[in-house]
Amino acid sequence: MQEREIKIKSGDIFLYGSLTTPDTPGPHPLVICIHGSGPLDRNENIPFLKLNIFNALAEEMAGNGIACFRYDKRGISKSGGHFLSAGHGDLVADALAIAQNFEADPEVEKLLLLGHSEGTLIAPQVAQSCKVDGLILIAPFVTPLEEVLAWQGENMQRHIDTNKGITAWLVRQYTRFAGGVVMINKRLVAHVRRTSKPVIRRGLNRVPARWIRELLDVNPAAVFTRVKCPTLIVVAGADVQCPPEDGAEIAGLIGENATHILIPDLSHMLRFEGEKHGFADYGEQLKRPMEPVVIKAVAEWILAQDK
Repeated sequence: MQEREIKIKSGDIFLYGSLTTPDTPGPHPLVICIHGSGPLDRNENIPFLKLNIFNALAEEMAGNGIACFRYDKRGISKSGGHFLSAGHGDLVADALAIAQNFEADPEVEKLLLLGHSEGTLIAPQVAQSCKVDGLILIAPFVTPLEEVLAWQGENMQRHIDTNKGITAWLVRQYTRFAGGVVMINKRLVAHVRRTSKPVIRRGLNRVPARWIRELLDVNPAAVFTRVKCPTLIVVAGADVQCPPEDGAEIAGLIGENATHILIPDLSHMLRFEGEKHGFADYGEQLKRPMEPVVIKAVAEWILAQDK
């Protein structure tokens, strides 16, 4: 495996990332990894949350003769720009700039886009403006964002109501005073829609209002209906952030080009759940690496496209 850092221009900024290639002579299939939501670097990490998803994927892909490019989001790590003031449209434009950079590369045998979470909505939008040979959607969603936020809020509220300890008790009192997590999310959506500011303050936190506003305006079903290329849909059966049943609906919207795989007990963080469930198990899951079964499914599907 070989790895080198490259920079790609997107508008008036540069995005930095790592290109991982197999040791065997090319050309090779190339997978471009597109992040989920949050201030994530090229490995899908933030300082206090080490997912190490895209670097694990890149290493295993190389062993299967597949190249991989992963990058820091705008405003994160080495990439230019500002993360908080960026909109969903900026993230789509960044992914498109990267795809177009490799579109005519003679070392690229096939160009594939792999999205995780929000990246599953970005990837098919990029495919409308750039010729790609396939999409890989991991933990996707087709439910509109406002409904997803309500569903996530219900899951989080269950976690808060059953969690133990003094910190959990304090959080429980605060959320009850505020009307519950679902109501907190509803107020946030209403606040975002009332303003045109790119960033707002909610208590001590700065919130990327423009990003939320633009994502609220996206119709996910319409995005997936326009997908015409082969698409792998990998669903995490124990996902509490993107509804697992959305995977089958997305497959139906895409039609005969879709391959739908449901992995039971897999979480949104691409680890199997342990003794606890949902958000309560995240701490333990982070002590373990990404599940190889996900990487195996992706590699096998990519290699099968040549047959």
